Amino acid sequence: MRAYLRFELRRLVRDPRLLLFSVLGPVVTYVIFSMLSADGDQLEGVDASAALMVGLAGYGALAGVLSVGSSVSQERAVGWLRQLRVTPLPAGQAVIAKALVCTLSGVPSVVAVGVAGRIQHDVDLGAGRWAALLLLMWVGTLPFALLGLAIGYGLTPQIAQPVNFLAFLGLSVLGGLLVPVAYFPAALRHLAHALPTYRFAELGWRSVAGLAPSPSGLGVLAAWGLAFAALAAWAYRRSTVRR
Repeated sequence: MRAYLRFELRRLVRDPRLLLFSVLGPVVTYVIFSMLSADGDQLEGVDASAALMVGLAGYGALAGVLSVGSSVSQERAVGWLRQLRVTPLPAGQAVIAKALVCTLSGVPSVVAVGVAGRIQHDVDLGAGRWAALLLLMWVGTLPFALLGLAIGYGLTPQIAQPVNFLAFLGLSVLGGLLVPVAYFPAALRHLAHALPTYRFAELGWRSVAGLAPSPSGLGVLAAWGLAFAALAAWAYRRSTVRR
């Protein structure tokens, strides 16, 4: 499993899409939009520049995680998964390694946007809270990694790509990663609070404020994680039957 994990990590590092969509895009967006906030503005209980930093770091992490997960559909189409099945690597370990690589693809965005926040707005959290922010937002990408794998295992490349984009855009916008939910109508705010993307970003906002994750937020993330895990397992079993 370690050899396969190293192989997947090398592929991840060499993928230019990761740099473009999950690092450069969120950093540039943060630099532009964070200039619109005035000193003293508050969003999600923290300074607006820090709140936007967390939201766009989560946006980039979501882009990276879903893109890696949906690449599974292309690997399945060219027969890569069939080759894996004839190796000594058990199927469960192959899926776990892929899910781990998916979650790691979200880390560069959190680091890059965090550096931008530190440089442009002097966001200073201290070493402990920076570490907690990075750890929580890495772990929080797990439900989205499972969603990406479900899309990759379940759909053809032609369908997986648009479905992946719609899931990414819908979850990002409605979950408040791009536009703060404080500006939403009441009904959309309630919807946002039920989505995994808002609860994912909430991990970061509460960490910036020096607070522990909320039980309700963890519960929503866990529920979505279990649902996406069940969907990914079903899609994987179905893909093996269809070969």
